[in-house]
Amino acid sequence: MKKTVHIIVVAIALIGLIGAPLKAWEVYDRVLAVVNDQPIVESQLMKRFNHYRELKRIPQSKVAYEKSRLLDSFIEDALFQQTAEEEAIIVSDKKVDHFIEKVMKRLNMNNIDEFKKKIEEDDNMSFEEYRDNIKRSMTRELVMSITVGVSPPTNKAAKEWYRRNAHKVGYEVYIKHIFMRPRNRSMGEEKRVNSEMRAIRNKLSRGSAFESLAAQYSEDTATKGRGGSFGWVKLADIDRYLAMQVFNMRVGQISPVIKSGEGYHIVKFFGKRPVTYESIRGLIFNILYNKRLAKQVGRWAEQKKKVSDIKIFMKDYTKR
Repeated sequence: MKKTVHIIVVAIALIGLIGAPLKAWEVYDRVLAVVNDQPIVESQLMKRFNHYRELKRIPQSKVAYEKSRLLDSFIEDALFQQTAEEEAIIVSDKKVDHFIEKVMKRLNMNNIDEFKKKIEEDDNMSFEEYRDNIKRSMTRELVMSITVGVSPPTNKAAKEWYRRNAHKVGYEVYIKHIFMRPRNRSMGEEKRVNSEMRAIRNKLSRGSAFESLAAQYSEDTATKGRGGSFGWVKLADIDRYLAMQVFNMRVGQISPVIKSGEGYHIVKFFGKRPVTYESIRGLIFNILYNKRLAKQVGRWAEQKKKVSDIKIFMKDYTKR
């Protein structure tokens, strides 16, 4: 259908008895753009814009510009979705679920409800929006890989990136710990564990071996058999509050009792160093690949727009 539509309207039903006059027709939703006969309506854009405004302060002078850039992203999404349909590219719910499972595994989370809560609190969006974002990203990547092809970065490029950014990628520490967790959230249980940990700390002050006490008392089954040793671990991979306490410790120092989100710790510090290349090689490849993909997406979208029928009706739309 090639008919240009600026406004979608709905009729207001008759009120009262048969023969009563009709109310005036009212605007239901406004079409802001049409991409090859696919409309993009105002309610779609405003939902995303309002969420964006919750995350970032937007001065009134920039509102039209930001809405224009959002409309650009909707136009690109439509072009990708249409191309995916033409190429029979399908991103199933199962694929999205598998991706989410990998994210949860990377975060050491196995409870989907806890993960949903984390997304809603950290990213300030609903879990449904999070899934939609993943699906859009996966669709874009598949379209690009099939229609254009995006070559992966080389080892040389990854090592060069690490050389330039090693001071920015964080640190890892070598630590051992003795750990206890309260059995419930009662004040009495918190006091019990805190008291037992202080007693262990006193034994360390009197010269008891850290490794022996870790083997005897620690409730961390993954480390107690190694004298409480984590080995080298990225600060980003341990509890945030514990990482903050550990970061400024000195070699050989034994901490006081530290309370984290997981329980109570006593830590012995053995060293700190920048995160090694080997430990973040996969992350570096992802960063470089995504940068390359973003460039290709931009080129592809501009070329696709030139050969597509795109009409923009948005008031105050501004080009880049």
